Amino acid sequence: MMGKSLVVPALLLGCASGGAVAPQGSTPTSPSGTYPDISKSDMGPHDIATQPSNLDIIRNGIRNNDMDRTAKELRNKLGHARPAEKAELKAGASVNDNTGSAIATIVAVDPDGVTVSAGTAKVKVPADAFGHNNAGLLLDMTKANFLKIVAKANAGS
Repeated sequence: MMGKSLVVPALLLGCASGGAVAPQGSTPTSPSGTYPDISKSDMGPHDIATQPSNLDIIRNGIRNNDMDRTAKELRNKLGHARPAEKAELKAGASVNDNTGSAIATIVAVDPDGVTVSAGTAKVKVPADAFGHNNAGLLLDMTKANFLKIVAKANAGS
C-alpha cells in the first residue's frame, strides 16, 4: 500500500513545477515568443498532416466520377473501335484522334504505309495503326501526341 501513496505525491510535484507544463488552451512557444519550427520534424506516413482530409477524399471521388461519366459518354458516342479495313484507307479520308477530333487527312496509301497530312507536315503511318468507329478512321492517340510525333518526324526536313 505504501508504494501507491508515494506515486500520487510525485505526480502532484511534477505538475506543480514551474513552467514545465503549458496552461490548457495556450499555444506553445519558444522562449523568444515564436512558434516552434516543425518543418524539419520527423513526420511519418501516418501523421495527420500527411493524410488526406475527408473533404479531399470526397472531392477526388466526385472528380473521378465526372471523368468516368465523360469517358463513358464519349465511348457511347464514338462506339466500339475496330481495325480499319484496307478499303477504308483511301486518299482524302479524314483521320480522327481517340476523342473523335480530326487530326489529319490521308494523302496516299502505299504498300509500306499510309501518308497523312497534318497541315503542311506529312508523316507515314503503318496501315495496321488505323482503327474505325462511329466517327470514322482513327489513330489511338490524342491530337497533341499526334502533332508531337509529326513535328519530330519533320524536324530533320
